[in-house]
Amino acid sequence: MTRHIPLLLLVVTLLGSATLGLSQTPENDAAPEPPKPVRILNAHLGELPGLINADKTGPFVDLVHAIDDLYPDVTIKITIYPIARAMAGVISGKADLGLPAIRNLKDIDMLAYRFSTRSFGKVAHVIYSNTAYPVTTDMAYGIVPTKRDLLIEAVPDYMPFPVQRSMSIEQSLRKLSRGRIDAFVWAQEEADLMLKQLGLTNIRREFFGDFEDVFIIQKGAAGDEMDEFLRNAIDQLAASGKLAEIYEKIHRPYVEWQPSPTAKAEPATTPPATP
Repeated sequence: MTRHIPLLLLVVTLLGSATLGLSQTPENDAAPEPPKPVRILNAHLGELPGLINADKTGPFVDLVHAIDDLYPDVTIKITIYPIARAMAGVISGKADLGLPAIRNLKDIDMLAYRFSTRSFGKVAHVIYSNTAYPVTTDMAYGIVPTKRDLLIEAVPDYMPFPVQRSMSIEQSLRKLSRGRIDAFVWAQEEADLMLKQLGLTNIRREFFGDFEDVFIIQKGAAGDEMDEFLRNAIDQLAASGKLAEIYEKIHRPYVEWQPSPTAKAEPATTPPATP
């Protein structure tokens, strides 16, 4: 047995060398590919109580999260700002997309940003006025003449006629109640929610028109890429039924009601124009 030990050692040495050689083959030398880096997209959302809350809750926020969930290699970072600052973030290139926004087809080339091609729903807008001095939709559009120019607050970029910028829904409704402005135009759900919270009863409501809910994105190549990204995302959410599920919590068709039992919204002499 002793005389066979050198032979066994030789066999073990040869096997060890063969194993070492196999471990050094080019195939095993190749390191695994590193994971693809996650793409970060910045979404600046303008605060709208009930829809876009400061604590990053609300159905608009849910919509952005639903888009985020579609793409494992993308993370959308959400930041909540006042509406004007959220828009400024997109214009300056600090944000890839922004909400809320409605499409305005007038003077679109004059805007410092663009709207997404794909809309994700329609939002009913309401014109609010003081019951002592009612302002109708036709009066706002100039179809029915008024004795003087009307001072209307809204988001200037979204309206097809000159308006003064609304700094907040609450501020505009309070100014309207005190007679400091003639009218206020805003999306139904957001403004109605604040109107009920404030308990103002000298406000008159009237249907103003349906507008397309869209994202705001940058102009140029970056905006083109984001437009395609959002189009694909909304199409996927629509096909799965997820979009309808989320959107019914955002906006509904116009609902006729008045804060004051004595107020009455007369129908417009012509159908409200949709930009």
